Amino acid sequence: MRRIPSFRKSIVKVDALLAKYARSAAILDALHALAILEEPARPQGALLPEPPRTPRTPRENQPPRTPRENKPTLTELVLAHLRSACGRARPVPPLSVGELFDRRIEAFSPAQARSIGSTRAAGAFFRRAFGPDAPVESLSREAILRALDRHRNPRTWNSLFTLLRAACNWAVKTRLLDRSPLAGLHPKRIGWKEPGYLAPDRVERILRVAEAHPGAAESGVGAFLALGFFAGVRTAEILRARWEDLDLDGAVLRIPKPKGFTRGRKPRLVELEPNAVAWLRRWRDWTAAHAGAAAGRIVRDEHDVRNWKALRLAAPGLSWTDNAARHTYATMHVGAFRDAAATALNLGHLRGTDLLDRHYRGLVPKALAETYWRIFPSAAPLPPPEPLPGRGFRSDLKGPR
Repeated sequence: MRRIPSFRKSIVKVDALLAKYARSAAILDALHALAILEEPARPQGALLPEPPRTPRTPRENQPPRTPRENKPTLTELVLAHLRSACGRARPVPPLSVGELFDRRIEAFSPAQARSIGSTRAAGAFFRRAFGPDAPVESLSREAILRALDRHRNPRTWNSLFTLLRAACNWAVKTRLLDRSPLAGLHPKRIGWKEPGYLAPDRVERILRVAEAHPGAAESGVGAFLALGFFAGVRTAEILRARWEDLDLDGAVLRIPKPKGFTRGRKPRLVELEPNAVAWLRRWRDWTAAHAGAAAGRIVRDEHDVRNWKALRLAAPGLSWTDNAARHTYATMHVGAFRDAAATALNLGHLRGTDLLDRHYRGLVPKALAETYWRIFPSAAPLPPPEPLPGRGFRSDLKGPR
């Protein structure tokens, strides 16, 4: 083997690589692999001989140099370093499933509340599936698939798989794991599914029922419907909205704490269409007339809205899921105005128009979508408030529980 004079730089590089990548098991493997270098007898031709060099006469005022044959080779230095590193190494206990998710949660910042919650839920699921003390590296492909297949919903399957993969990749990056047990596994491919939007005539029937039976003055049922169907506001955002956030003269709704993966929860502005302004103005004046003032939270209690839907919409078959109002707004807004960027901005989508292009664009013709935005409140005055059933009310109208 050719002698390398600059061995100090080489050993520094080797030491840095070992400190970054090697663990005790890798050091032992390297020692076994390099054990053949310690044999005194080597086959002919294994190492290229050094070409003969002409010796130089040392200078008069300098001591003679040390012969090159006495300096160690790079292989000998690496072998000596591996021996010393193996002697200093301590056995590292395997990382368990419970410890993996606990350390992953500790790595999040306190502002990442949603990521902490989803990771904690995934950790609870995998603790039950594998056991909290099961080593992560020993998890087999079949065991992981068997645990995930407990959920038939592909979206739930993909969500748990993504959280486990993120935790394992983070552990590999921070040198807690040598490899991820999810190598070769991929999330399921989910086909397109038509969003559950409502037709304009059905939405108009729901709003006419609200005009005939407005419920309690402080329940905010009418404003809840207007913000959901004509502003596309999420249910959680409606429940936090206040009358002070509405600027009906400027046709703008300010959402101070929007839901979603927004860093620092930056406020979001929603531009209101003319029919949305008309409906919200009507319900604001009605609330101010019967409750004294339209201030504070628009919806005081979400149970009032649920009880009203069960009492007034269950019998005629007009009830809908929580996300149907937002799906209807997205479908009708992009279908009528053909401005995907404006629709995505009002909805608060973080990835631009990708979600609109995949799910909502081109579902309804423009003429049908335009009729949706011509749904205005009637000219008749609203009736006085009416009491709503309590929280024990049942949707099948059989009385209190």
